[in-house]
Amino acid sequence: MIIQTQAITLQIRPWSRTSHMVTWLTPDHGKIVTAVKGACRPKSAFLGQYDLFYTCDLLFYRRDHDGVHAIRECVPNALREPLRHDWRRAAAAAYLVDLTARVTVGHQESAPLFRLLTQALDLLANAPQVDPREVILWYETHLLQQLGLMPDFTTCPHCHPPDRFWLRFSLPSGRFLCQHLAQNQPGEATLSLHRDVQDLFRALCKRVRPSAGEQEFADFASKKNHHPANLVLGLSRFLGMFITFHLDVPSAVRRVTFEMLDTTPTQKPALLENSKP
Repeated sequence: MIIQTQAITLQIRPWSRTSHMVTWLTPDHGKIVTAVKGACRPKSAFLGQYDLFYTCDLLFYRRDHDGVHAIRECVPNALREPLRHDWRRAAAAAYLVDLTARVTVGHQESAPLFRLLTQALDLLANAPQVDPREVILWYETHLLQQLGLMPDFTTCPHCHPPDRFWLRFSLPSGRFLCQHLAQNQPGEATLSLHRDVQDLFRALCKRVRPSAGEQEFADFASKKNHHPANLVLGLSRFLGMFITFHLDVPSAVRRVTFEMLDTTPTQKPALLENSKP
């Protein structure tokens, strides 16, 4: 069966000296893998027609016996070229497509997730005023919505009175610890979560897109007694632990991504700073 669809390139892996295995996200068929034979040959029809973060018009032969489909034609329609010139935004985009490839199920309708990833990649490529860290947090929040894994932030009026700012959150149950509910198991993974972080999470869920700039994001996260950076850091820490626990993805990729994004533009390795011409 020949299928025509739009597809975002998630992963490109070598298959042989001249061929690739390419993982795509499609709106109607979820995650698919195609074999691109001879992709690296000088006269290949696929040379330059796909790359990471591209959205392409894809034509492939569906094969159900081994899960790897044969590609027939590929034409890019969104190259997102600015990501090739800004390594921080490229790092953020690489994390998003890697996370999507890990959590997406193959051969299932994924139109909402396809639109979500398209919007996030377009923001990283075409909106330099938007902080890439905010795009990641916004994407992770809405990804949990799409996967049906939203944490339950309902508070108990007896166990969580308004004057109690720090609450214990259970990762296995996805809710705050409460003596009126089932008792937590010994050694159960829990973390402390500030009450204002849940408000920031809920507000981020309602946003159709990240804010226009770092200052607006800071104002959006600010509370009268708490520095906005602390709330954003708390939200980032919570999302990282929650996603790692429930989606079974390695935490190292996310940690390294944020470490790269936290590097200031003027920061240079010590070896370069101390070297003399």
